[in-house]
Amino acid sequence: MMRRVGTFSLTGLLLVAGLTLPACGKAGEDYSREVLHGLDQGKLTGTKGTMETFGRALSAYSVDHGGYPQGADIDAAAQALSPAYLRAPMLVDAWGNRLQYQSDGQSFTLSSPGSDGAAGTGDDVVLKDGQFTQLPSPGKS
Repeated sequence: MMRRVGTFSLTGLLLVAGLTLPACGKAGEDYSREVLHGLDQGKLTGTKGTMETFGRALSAYSVDHGGYPQGADIDAAAQALSPAYLRAPMLVDAWGNRLQYQSDGQSFTLSSPGSDGAAGTGDDVVLKDGQFTQLPSPGKS
């Protein structure tokens, strides 16, 4: 007889939590908030990592070429970086939103619209010339 040992998928865990926690009252609500906060923290961390990797590739490119790829097209920037500086460019954040790029050749800004998917809001993640200039707290917009 084969014994199956499996793990809960994230979807399964959320489904079980969603079905059982409402009956738990305040403690269930607090736990649900903690789970969602943890998921949001993971997405923020993943997005930061993606942006840092892209930023390091841009910096290396700048050293070799005397500046960053110019323009406002992340596809063109990724094409300039790949494969010499960036093997497999990731152009979306952990929420599935497309990253945005802007450069005049001397400076660059790479941004994620964050969890709400709308650019120009408080939950955006912004990397300017290799430094995060806007980095929201998880669960805050």
